[in-house]
Amino acid sequence: MAKPQPATRIRTCRACGKQFEYPIKGSLATRFHCEECVDIPPAIRTIFERLSNRIQKLEHTLKRLEAKPVVPPKPPAPT
Repeated sequence: MAKPQPATRIRTCRACGKQFEYPIKGSLATRFHCEECVDIPPAIRTIFERLSNRIQKLEHTLKRLEAKPVVPPKPPAPT
C-alpha cells in the first residue's frame, strides 16, 4: 500500500525550472508546469523544456568534471 502524501507538494517546472507548490486551489499550475509557463504556447514550451533539460545535463557534467582529480601530463621522454 502506498504511503500517504501531503496535500501539497513542491514541484519543479519542466520549462523554466522554478519550484512551486502543487496543487493549490485556484492556481493554473499543472503537475509539470508553473502558473507562468502554463500560458506559453505548447510548441514554445516544448522548446523551453528541451533547453532546460540540456542546461541541467551540462551543469551535471560540469560538476562531475570539477570534482574529478586533475592528472598532470607526463613530461616528454628525453631523446
